[in-house]
Amino acid sequence: MNDTLRAVIVEVTGGNVRNHHINLRGPLGLFPDDCLGGSNEGSEGRPIKLEIGADVVNTDTDHAKGIFRERGAFENEQVIEGDLILIERVKPRHYRISKASKRGLKYYL
Repeated sequence: MNDTLRAVIVEVTGGNVRNHHINLRGPLGLFPDDCLGGSNEGSEGRPIKLEIGADVVNTDTDHAKGIFRERGAFENEQVIEGDLILIERVKPRHYRISKASKRGLKYYL
């Protein structure tokens, strides 16, 4: 985990929408190393908490696939290909996921 990294923005792809997940290959440094699990449920990492809208889920990451293992929380979100997703570290092991405004992004750069 990179302690200085507080948030990342990820662009949603068509595959992300179809499979109800977010690509984490680039921003894996945002998360604790021990939350990185293997490719099956028998090799889970230590869970982290995600706030997604009104939902809160505990999950680890599938390091091989570069996604959160719990995909169900993303099924109700209204995202389309090209949307930007903001993943913020709220406190250790606690993250908030929300849509980012493309128009407002210029203020963060």
